[in-house]
Amino acid sequence: MKPFAIRSTERLVEIWSGYRIQFGGMERHPWQLAAKAELKAALAKLSIAPESAFCGYYDSTDPKPSDTENSLFTNLLEAMPGNVRFLRFEQGPSRPPAPPMPVEVVDGHLHYYRYQVGGHWTTWEADRVLARWSRLPRRVAGDGSARPAWFALREGAARDRVEVTGERLDQNATFGLSVTIHATRNGPRNAITNSESTIDGAIAAFHNDSFSGELVAALAGKLPGITAHELRAALNASAGVLFNTPAIRVNRGFVQISPADERCRVGELRILNDSNGRRPELSGEIFTIRPVHGGGAR
Repeated sequence: MKPFAIRSTERLVEIWSGYRIQFGGMERHPWQLAAKAELKAALAKLSIAPESAFCGYYDSTDPKPSDTENSLFTNLLEAMPGNVRFLRFEQGPSRPPAPPMPVEVVDGHLHYYRYQVGGHWTTWEADRVLARWSRLPRRVAGDGSARPAWFALREGAARDRVEVTGERLDQNATFGLSVTIHATRNGPRNAITNSESTIDGAIAAFHNDSFSGELVAALAGKLPGITAHELRAALNASAGVLFNTPAIRVNRGFVQISPADERCRVGELRILNDSNGRRPELSGEIFTIRPVHGGGAR
């Protein structure tokens, strides 16, 4: 019995795994490399037009919270198509469909991943908008981290360019997010390779990280072109706090941004070539979610 199974059509690819598929280089089981290789071959057969959404759906019998975007895209980056400018992701209600053949369950839980061209969220839908922003310049160049998007939104909040309702999310409440990157002619171009850094940065901007000398000192050298005064102003912008906990951790000068991304059940990221300036701009919103009628969410 294999620990994974793949089924594909012209528009849809599904994979069932007996262990959560891990980030490249961190795979605990060698068979995950084979699973990624087979998934890559299946996804390569999909025809994805630039305006089409590449939609991912993740579900697992394991009820523990997990980062949906990370599970679908970042952990399987080497298997993903490279021509995606619009992606959607969603996590199901812990009831994955049965695999087409028996799958060896390694960790006690079955994990299900589905990818298709086109489509919408099927289990959750947007309810109340909590925060909204439009065309905030991303002044810090993309470096693979969440810091450039985080600073763009915190600076936007400091300049009263982020609309918030004042409602804060409960400790375990789930939510959704939609982000548009308004790219310049120099990029960004690939939604998948920019998804984790942009989404994590956007979520982290609404955490309760306030000004401290330690935080300024740790971040100062990691935000090229940003003055200490601008950084202080961004850290003092508390009007947009949705999450009561801090997202930024500092340990001996090392900065780690860890937002509540495991609570983000649905999201989308789109890249448009329509920046109004020399830098990419970010638009988007964070919203509460509710079950789609008849979608089976709980």
